[in-house]
Amino acid sequence: MSEIVHWIKTGERGARAEFTDSDLITALILIYQNPMGRYKLQNELNLSDSSTKSLLNYCKKKDLLEASSGRSGHSLAPKGEELIQEIVRILPKHDIYEFEVFPDKYHYYTIISNKKTEKSTDKKNTITSWKLRDIVVSYGGEAILFLFINDQKQLVFPEEDIDLKNYYPDLQTYFENKAKKFLDPLNQILIVSASSFEVARKSAIISGLNYDKEIIASIHRKI
Repeated sequence: MSEIVHWIKTGERGARAEFTDSDLITALILIYQNPMGRYKLQNELNLSDSSTKSLLNYCKKKDLLEASSGRSGHSLAPKGEELIQEIVRILPKHDIYEFEVFPDKYHYYTIISNKKTEKSTDKKNTITSWKLRDIVVSYGGEAILFLFINDQKQLVFPEEDIDLKNYYPDLQTYFENKAKKFLDPLNQILIVSASSFEVARKSAIISGLNYDKEIIASIHRKI
C-alpha cells in the first residue's frame, strides 16, 4: 500500500483496509448532492459490494450518515453536514472536465479555495505542485494540470516563464463559461486525468483537500 494514501481501517484492531479517505469523502459529497442507496453508491465509487457496505457502516458508526426510511437510501447526519460544509468551503466547485488535456483519459477538476489565507502571505501549510502530483498518482490518477489565477483573473502555470495559451488556448474560455465566479486570485485549479471517471473524480477531490496540510489533518480527525 502507498504510504501517502490514508486507508480507513475497519477490521479487528484496525487490521483491514477496506476503503480510503477518498472513497469516504466522495461518498459524503455524492450523498450530499443526492441521497442514494448502497448499489448506486457502489457504482458511483467503483467499489466492491463488501467495501461499500463497510464504508456505509463505518459512516453510520461515526455519525456521518443516517439511513432514510423508504427508498431514498442514505442521507447526511448533522455531523456529516458539518463536515461537508467544511469541504465545500475548500472545494467550492468540482466537476468533469469535458475536453482532452491528456490523450484517451477521463478528466475531473476541482477549484481549491485559499480564502482562509487571505490576510497572510504565509504558504507553509500548502504543498508544491510536484507533491500534489504524487498524491494524485497514489490515489490512482495519472497526470495533473495545476493552475494559478492571477490578479487579472487569468489562468497561469505556477512557472511564470511558461505561457498557458501556448499549450491550452481554450482553458481560459472554458472556465469563464463554467466557473467564472470562482476565478479568484486566491484560488487554484487542479485537473486530474485517470483511466476511469470514478478514479479521476476521487483522486481530484482528495488531492484538492490535501493541498493544505492543516485542512486535510482536520478532516482526518473527523472521520
